[in-house]
Amino acid sequence: MINEKVSPLNATILANLHCFACTAKHMSFTLAAKELHLTQSAVSHRIKNLEQQLGFNLFLRFNRNIELTAEGKQLLSVIGHFLHTINTTIQDIRHQDISGHLTLSAPASFSINWLASRLGQLQASYPQLSIAIETPNNLRNFLTENVDAAIYYGTGNYPGLYAKQLMTEVLQPVCSPEYAAEHDLYGHPDNIKNCLIFHDSQACPETEHYDEWEYWQQQSGNTSITACCQYSFDMSEAAIQAAVNGQGIALGRLNLINSTLQAGHLVTPFGQSVTAKHSYYFVCHPDRVNQPTISALINWLLQEVEKNQTILIQQ
Repeated sequence: MINEKVSPLNATILANLHCFACTAKHMSFTLAAKELHLTQSAVSHRIKNLEQQLGFNLFLRFNRNIELTAEGKQLLSVIGHFLHTINTTIQDIRHQDISGHLTLSAPASFSINWLASRLGQLQASYPQLSIAIETPNNLRNFLTENVDAAIYYGTGNYPGLYAKQLMTEVLQPVCSPEYAAEHDLYGHPDNIKNCLIFHDSQACPETEHYDEWEYWQQQSGNTSITACCQYSFDMSEAAIQAAVNGQGIALGRLNLINSTLQAGHLVTPFGQSVTAKHSYYFVCHPDRVNQPTISALINWLLQEVEKNQTILIQQ
């Protein structure tokens, strides 16, 4: 029985309104209880208590399900707008605190092929944050150099530093469609012997000259294949561009060249991809990890990586 006398808005009602919104979202006391880390009976009790305090029913209860009453639907629309406004305000306040200047060191190929296309989203998330991106391929000294954070492509073994893995990488030989057809490469990796191979001689500070290509050969079982000629660059982007121009085969890092593959400028004629032994890591001095700007950048990068992985899976 609903009381005719309605309680004024108070802390209990506000707390129970959140419980109501969660229950309405799931249309289930059980699922709401799971999200709120409560028992089902506790959720049911809170809803009943809220109905008594408000003076009207929020749900129609049946044996196997519940439905919102007209009053419940009306209240939910207001609460939804209210919660959205609160969340937006909180995010705005947080973003106001994320301001200042950061110097980020990242490999040129990562900066050009992955980071550059996402900087608009970063600026939209943190409009008061200014970032200078430097592109050396060497490890940085965070004590003596003017650098706040870095992205390394490597093993993750950076003593004395904080290192957070951002994403793994996948290696696969790539070339232009025309080059693949001209050299009969589709399904015939042994025809590499007639091709020009482009290497990134500085894939990461821990590698030797032809490490990535030799690793791909070992992992894919093509160790007996030898190219007729091999050129090397000190940047992956240059090797990939030479392949795009139809000059030979490069070893592509699929996270970096996904858009180029989707556009049809490159193909993977052998279908033999291997997980790289190196990954991308966010690195900084451990004393800086919890600073708002550093923490915000780490979280943003992880969110973008998750989006990118979802896209790759869907494709």
